[in-house]
Amino acid sequence: MTIHFARMTGPEIANYVTWLIDDYAKDVARNYQLPMVLAQEESTQLIRDLFPDNQPGEGQTIVHVMNGDIRVGILWYAFQAESKRIFIYHILIEETYRGQGNATAVFEKLERVASEELGATSIGLSVFGTNPDAQRLYKRLGFQEASIAMNKQL
Repeated sequence: MTIHFARMTGPEIANYVTWLIDDYAKDVARNYQLPMVLAQEESTQLIRDLFPDNQPGEGQTIVHVMNGDIRVGILWYAFQAESKRIFIYHILIEETYRGQGNATAVFEKLERVASEELGATSIGLSVFGTNPDAQRLYKRLGFQEASIAMNKQL
């Protein structure tokens, strides 16, 4: 498997931001039991803060995940130089390409980029409680829980 990253162009990033706001709002509504209208507002505010003028903030990178010449997903991460840490904001492997080792290959590639090119010493991410497949993947790749947020629906 030959995973590589191809940087997104400005217009591609703008399209991604629009898509991400709606996608993230659905997760927020489901995981925090918020009405969709409030989840949409929260998502819009958060994503717009992270993408001033529809461009990633300082230290952030958004790439197409390529397997050879086939786009299999998207990766958005930031290098936090002061802590020498990579934080993954979003990873998406398209449904068609899941279960084929692409996500594992993305993390292996990112770890090489993080340590060899950026000098990072750790990688962090957050995962929603309603995403057990991702949780299993991350644990298999050596990630450990750092915090757990809990809700109770009344």
